[in-house]
Amino acid sequence: MIKNIKKIVLLDKEGKMLNSFAKKETISTDSSCVLPVVIESYLWNEKDQNNSAEKYKDQIKRVFYPDKVEKNVKNMLQDDLRRIELIESFNYGKKVLEVGCSDGSVSIKIAQIPNVSKVVGIDIRKSAIKDGKRLIKDLLKQGIINYGVAKKIKLENFTIENFPLRFGKFDSVCAYEVFEHMAPQDMLPAFQNLYKFIKKDGKFFISVPNRFPNKKYEKMGRARWHWFDHRNYFSKISLEIFLSNFFNDIKVHSLYEEEDSKDSIYLIFECNGKKYE
Repeated sequence: MIKNIKKIVLLDKEGKMLNSFAKKETISTDSSCVLPVVIESYLWNEKDQNNSAEKYKDQIKRVFYPDKVEKNVKNMLQDDLRRIELIESFNYGKKVLEVGCSDGSVSIKIAQIPNVSKVVGIDIRKSAIKDGKRLIKDLLKQGIINYGVAKKIKLENFTIENFPLRFGKFDSVCAYEVFEHMAPQDMLPAFQNLYKFIKKDGKFFISVPNRFPNKKYEKMGRARWHWFDHRNYFSKISLEIFLSNFFNDIKVHSLYEEEDSKDSIYLIFECNGKKYE
């Protein structure tokens, strides 16, 4: 796989290309042959990460209230709605862990799947967990979800690094829009901690913004990779190489059926068959 890489693109923390050839050549946006490498380093600590997360405050709960969304947001919300729709179609098994759950919207959507019996959502922000619990109450009040769904969900304030072993192993572990917020050197240790919570025959689901989506997304103002809190960048091949070290079976899902997965605005992977215990 690695021998097929045509370009290695060096990026700074804002995703700008640092290569000398970047000024002279047109860089292919085909993420099946480009490996982005972020060369800047960041010392991680929980306080700074939490402060940054507070400024970012993902508002995924808007997918439950599309009629109340501002006109200038609807342009981008369509991709969130499609991503949630795709996420809902996956087979998670009974017990699910979602890391970086933010306001709990995705955990709630997963809990609505009949075969799922328990969803644990964790986030570094205490305020996110409070938002999630308020959201559940509001959705119950409006009749959007029932008490059976609400009882499946447990939202907790933990980081990936300090999530305790007492929760046991899960049929599926999900990291939706999480790893782009981590410094590159923190990705491996964070992932290794998540890996031990996946059952031997369990699954791992991940989505991150595509650093090299189809150019139409940039033109339409819908690209996601350059948001200020993003510290890491991925192409289809870079994420595939990383995940292939840990799983035997890796499937890439296109966000929209009519496009190639390498061109999607999001890179969405479903991983099966753990190589290690």
